[in-house]
Amino acid sequence: MSLFTTQELDLASDPTILLIKYRMMEKVWDYLEEIHKEFRTHLKKISTHIPKEINLNHGKISKGENYKRLPYSILDYPAYFSKEDIFAYRTMFYWGNFFSSTFHLQGDYLNKFGDLFIDHFKSDESTYFCINRKPWDYHYEKSNYVKFHTLSLTEISDHIDETGFIKISKKFPVEEMPERKEDVLSFLLEGLELFKTN
Repeated sequence: MSLFTTQELDLASDPTILLIKYRMMEKVWDYLEEIHKEFRTHLKKISTHIPKEINLNHGKISKGENYKRLPYSILDYPAYFSKEDIFAYRTMFYWGNFFSSTFHLQGDYLNKFGDLFIDHFKSDESTYFCINRKPWDYHYEKSNYVKFHTLSLTEISDHIDETGFIKISKKFPVEEMPERKEDVLSFLLEGLELFKTN
């Protein structure tokens, strides 16, 4: 039997931390709903050049308790998911780690728009590129994300050939989340502008 540490027993004796966590996750949900509403307002103005199958009327907010043993909340909007094709803009809160936004392109969206996204964002030193073979990891360890500008075009091309997807991401400190709403929106609009050029 494992022995309890003093720290573990102290925490288990105090309900405060879990009550704060519960309240925080409720506020994060509300925050993602606010972002969703703001996104929808802006996207109505530019909807004519966004592929019709991408749903601009609805977004999906989800949450869980165990991404690498920590709670998280996610907004997928705008997004389109099918077995072969994916375009998604995922905004994520990950407890104790980061607040992030990520473009995910796969299948037809990668074929049509991948080069545009790569050319546009590659020189941005605040942007990350996923080098993982699996598309559903979101941590920023070196096995998953690296700074985009450090990769060669050959490395990017090899990744695409091997995996069939790209993910381009930005992360922000959790403590800056309240004032980063505009950055998350700007990143989205910057990417959606690229649809105009194809």
